[in-house]
Amino acid sequence: MSQKNIKIKIGDRVYPLTVSDSEEKTVEASAEKIAENIMKLKIQYKISDSQDLLAMTCLEYATKLQNTPKAEPANAQDNSIQLDEILSKLEEALA
Repeated sequence: MSQKNIKIKIGDRVYPLTVSDSEEKTVEASAEKIAENIMKLKIQYKISDSQDLLAMTCLEYATKLQNTPKAEPANAQDNSIQLDEILSKLEEALA
């Protein structure tokens, strides 16, 4: 995988990052969402302090993350079915 140096602006600061090509668009989209949320909070609460806006944005995203149900891995259900089949076969063999 190729690495790329990019600059991301969050709040009033620019952060140089090294990301893989596959991560670049995700990181840029995330920075854009953060900027949009900061602007929303700035207007909504009439706050101009960047540190406060960043802290509030972090708290919002962390809360959303905590409240998001954890999805089972895609193959967890398949594994469960296979385990049930194996258990059935074992029970038949022992009977």
